[in-house]
Amino acid sequence: MIIVAKIAVIIAALLLSAVVTARLGFFKFGKTILGSLGKKPATLMYPVVPREWEERTRGSVSIDGDNCIACGICANACPTNAIDIDKAEGKWTIQRMQCIQCSACVDGCPKKCLTMENLYTIPDVVKVVDSFDIPKKAPKGAKKDAPADDGDLTCADSCVFCGLCAKACPADAIKVDRKAKLWEVNTEDCVKCGACIDKCPKGSLSFGGAAAPAEDAGDDDGDLTCADSCVFCGLCAKACPADALEVNRKEKLWKVNTEDCIKCGACIDKCPKGSLSFGGAAADAEPAAPAEPPKKSIASVKDGECIGCNACVNQCPEEAIPPVEENEWNLEEDKCIGCGACVDVCPVDAISMKEV
Repeated sequence: MIIVAKIAVIIAALLLSAVVTARLGFFKFGKTILGSLGKKPATLMYPVVPREWEERTRGSVSIDGDNCIACGICANACPTNAIDIDKAEGKWTIQRMQCIQCSACVDGCPKKCLTMENLYTIPDVVKVVDSFDIPKKAPKGAKKDAPADDGDLTCADSCVFCGLCAKACPADAIKVDRKAKLWEVNTEDCVKCGACIDKCPKGSLSFGGAAAPAEDAGDDDGDLTCADSCVFCGLCAKACPADALEVNRKEKLWKVNTEDCIKCGACIDKCPKGSLSFGGAAADAEPAAPAEPPKKSIASVKDGECIGCNACVNQCPEEAIPPVEENEWNLEEDKCIGCGACVDVCPVDAISMKEV
């Protein structure tokens, strides 16, 4: 009997605690309900009610096919190869599920016919591929923001025949022979995108000017020199069209062949430290040590702002940045030389340099 009485007492205590807890929970729940009566629902009623996106949201790429000249710059700029252009068929195609909304194509478009819409692609069970019809050549009447239609491409006397314009041409319409001092353009193949003009270090190219390649073109400001701020990243050597530069980071060596140097300035534009100049104080193979050892700078990414385009991965001269997976950005600090090349190519300005 004693055991039965104890069991009954335990059961009664449990029931009483359950009732008290239920009542307290009811009061808390009721308070929540009353407090939410005058508020909007916390959940989104999508897709019944369309979602309103912020104006600057990078949802999807849109194209104005009438102004597209099929230059191919957007396809070359796309880090995920989501864009394809068929000039023969007059088709501009984008794989929506492969696009990472980095806006690199929009920034590189010379005709500004690409824009970022704030609406995302409608969810589907299959990969969405959109194709748009584009004219095979630029329309003759459009001259609002297109200096490319003001005549044929010409080259001035300041040309140094570096060949950077030919490398930048998406239509292979330019031919440069540095030995023969020859610059030619195929006006039929030229799509007048202006990519060559942007790449010309001497500003020699224009549309509608007087074409007159120079026989003796050069910079008289002196030989190319490198300052003590050099980090020996090697980007200047990669940019040199004449292969006149030699960089050895292990041996802290920087050399220039003054006979091969054509003084185009491409290396100066690519130097992340601003160490190169014409006619400055030449740096020796081993720059003199400063009075105080310089602080090391490494790349750093802002939390949540990396979009995983891998542009920084491809640009890093020391392979210090592993491929980005699921927007997880990492850095091998021992390999980072603080050149800042990744900062320059990041399409969303998510990378900066910090001292350690």
